[in-house]
Amino acid sequence: MTFKQVVWKMAKVHYKKYLLYLLCNSFVVMFFFMFSTLYFNEQIEQVKKLESLDYVLNIPAIALIIFSMFFITYAHGIFIKRRKNEFGLFIKLGMTNRDISKLLSLENTLIAFLAIVIGLLSGGVFSRLFFLLLINSVGLERISFQLNSKMFYFPIIIFIIIYFFAVGKSLYLILKQNLLQSLKSNKVAESIKLKSPKLGVLGLVLIIGSVLGLFITYGGPHAGEFLYIWFTITTVGLYLCLSQFMSFFLELAKQNNEFYYQRLLLLTSIDYKLRQLTSILMLVTMMIMITILYSTIIVSTYMLNEQEMLSRNPFDIAFLQPETKDNLSIADLDSILKNEENPVQQHIVIPLYSYYEKTYDGWYNLYNIMTVEHFNELTSKEVKLQGREYLHYLNVEPEYAGDENKVIQEWIIPGREGDITYSLKKTIIESNINSFLGLSDFIIVSKSELEFLKANVNGFASKLHLINVVNWKETRKTVEALEGIFDNEKIPPILDVRGENISQENPFQIASKIDGHNRNIHSNGMAFFVTTFLSIIFFFASFILLYLNLFSEIDKEKAKYQKLYNIGVTTTEVKRMICREITITFFIPTLSGMGLAFLYVISMTNKIGGILRNPEILWQFFSVSGIYLIIQIGFYLFAKRKMLSHLIQEK
Repeated sequence: MTFKQVVWKMAKVHYKKYLLYLLCNSFVVMFFFMFSTLYFNEQIEQVKKLESLDYVLNIPAIALIIFSMFFITYAHGIFIKRRKNEFGLFIKLGMTNRDISKLLSLENTLIAFLAIVIGLLSGGVFSRLFFLLLINSVGLERISFQLNSKMFYFPIIIFIIIYFFAVGKSLYLILKQNLLQSLKSNKVAESIKLKSPKLGVLGLVLIIGSVLGLFITYGGPHAGEFLYIWFTITTVGLYLCLSQFMSFFLELAKQNNEFYYQRLLLLTSIDYKLRQLTSILMLVTMMIMITILYSTIIVSTYMLNEQEMLSRNPFDIAFLQPETKDNLSIADLDSILKNEENPVQQHIVIPLYSYYEKTYDGWYNLYNIMTVEHFNELTSKEVKLQGREYLHYLNVEPEYAGDENKVIQEWIIPGREGDITYSLKKTIIESNINSFLGLSDFIIVSKSELEFLKANVNGFASKLHLINVVNWKETRKTVEALEGIFDNEKIPPILDVRGENISQENPFQIASKIDGHNRNIHSNGMAFFVTTFLSIIFFFASFILLYLNLFSEIDKEKAKYQKLYNIGVTTTEVKRMICREITITFFIPTLSGMGLAFLYVISMTNKIGGILRNPEILWQFFSVSGIYLIIQIGFYLFAKRKMLSHLIQEK
């Protein structure tokens, strides 16, 4: 029998090893391709440049590359580890180092080629599915699924670089290892050094210290640099905790002999597994933490901006119609607003008279004059003015008033025949008009005084339309019709006082909730979409990593539990041990990642007043974490059933 026949026969017998390894690499290519369809989408790139959203895509891209480096290296290490005894047998039968090099090169080249083909095909199918589902759910229907050459080059090149680096490293180590080591590789216990409960306590101290540091420094100068420092310290602390936690727990358990000896086998088994899988558990923990933290931040930002948009737009549609724009008649306006499916509930028309006042530094301030009757209608107040009294009304939220919140006891308006002075009755600061119209400073006077000012002050008249409908989300066509009804080519030149500042009528000014909603979608909605997309990839990747780890040593696990059967351990006891080990393997990183994400959320919200002043952020965190945990439980039940079917010996 030739070497080729021996190799082929062994490959057919152990085809599951090759299949699992091929699937792992195919998943990496698929993840990269799915992300590439997003990263190199031309329409998304345009939005990214306009909205300065580079970080939204660049940070996940770096995270995905780092994860892939570890994942491919780990999967390849398991693949080679399970075949070391085969290589030792080949050497004993006369195969040279050169022959093994050729064998590994041929196998891995073929696997890489198949992984690229399978990954690109499956990535194309799933990326289109996820793309369409998420785009429609977020409301970015205008962004279409695309394919271009960059989307293929990027995953192929990155995968090849990482893959053959891992292959080259393992090939070097295999060839460096002697025959005896290869033959005994599966019979030598792995040595796990550095056992110190004190290091576990140190790790916990580092985590607490990094969170406190983030709480103090976040939002201040150089917050970004500090964030990287605290994140690094958290990672080191987490590694120490995971590697030494059970040593610390065992020291405590030994204080209670009854508890310790009744669970001796389970405790020592978990201690060994945690030490053996420290790197894997740390990676999965950090992936879960980043996924939940990033998702919470983006979702909360999206929701907060949506709430801010609604608060800054009290009316569904608001527009300012200067008198020179006489091509929109009342009949035209009624025909546009008339909609049986979405009727108008409220329509307030407020006449305004505005004038410019030159400042000492050469700039111009715009002031808008409104009657007290219309002000009362707008704000549902019952203010009365006598003579030359006035109200100073600032259309802003009180916390954003800033320097504008100043008391001016007398308001002097330059008239054609001299200054006109009004005495202040009250200053009112509250938001009642859509802020995007740019109307913030108002002088409220009586009706007779407004007529007097029109006759004696150089200004211009306009009408403010404030409209509420049944459902503001169905006003897109109405807003577009209002915008389209004005023809800028027919707008006459400015002949009044505004001619000093502008030569032609400004484009039609309109502020609506639907426009604010669309702006939020195209900026924060894009970030939300990217985060959701990446979270799905990371979620499946973390599960695959745990699943791969559980089943990579399935033969050893069978042998271990067979020995336990031989010394009298029952099937029920073995089943209980298996379930506990799988539970710990799955939920230590899950709960640790959620806990760290929660601590980071609390620290980072300190910048905006703390978590108690922003309970919606806490709600978003628990929503994201709850969804993640529910899906993780589903995967856990699947993995447990598969593991029990492989290891339980029915009698």
